[in-house]
Amino acid sequence: MVPALKATDLAYNQALGIRAAPAGAEHLLELPFAPLVQNHLGTMHAAAQFSLAEAASAECLQRHYGAGVDEVFGVVRGVEVKYRRPAKGDLLAFGTPDDHTRDHLLAELAGRGRTSAVILIDLKDRAGTLTFHGKFEWFISRVPPPQL
Repeated sequence: MVPALKATDLAYNQALGIRAAPAGAEHLLELPFAPLVQNHLGTMHAAAQFSLAEAASAECLQRHYGAGVDEVFGVVRGVEVKYRRPAKGDLLAFGTPDDHTRDHLLAELAGRGRTSAVILIDLKDRAGTLTFHGKFEWFISRVPPPQL
């Protein structure tokens, strides 16, 4: 959101191999199954899945609200996660704002200058198996004007 930085621009996400979904895809981001992100069991490391999910929550916010707001910044305030099944292949990240965020984010930001947002993230393998579900709560605020 400030400036319009994409999750895939961050060096950490690039190092993990997180990439944008192809144009027109339903999902937001992808994480290829590679040796760097595997754990001792040969499945996707929990931290790699969490990183993909957090990046996807930021990407979801930008796609839904980036064009509708002036300069703002956002930080993750809280997270709830559930690892559902071991991930044994590439992961696709799907995201959506919860109902309250969808209905109130822009009005709260315009009226109060700050708000919170909840983004729901599902990670699935290419066969559609759900491996992770997360709820990411963001704090979002307008960028204060520069001091003269």
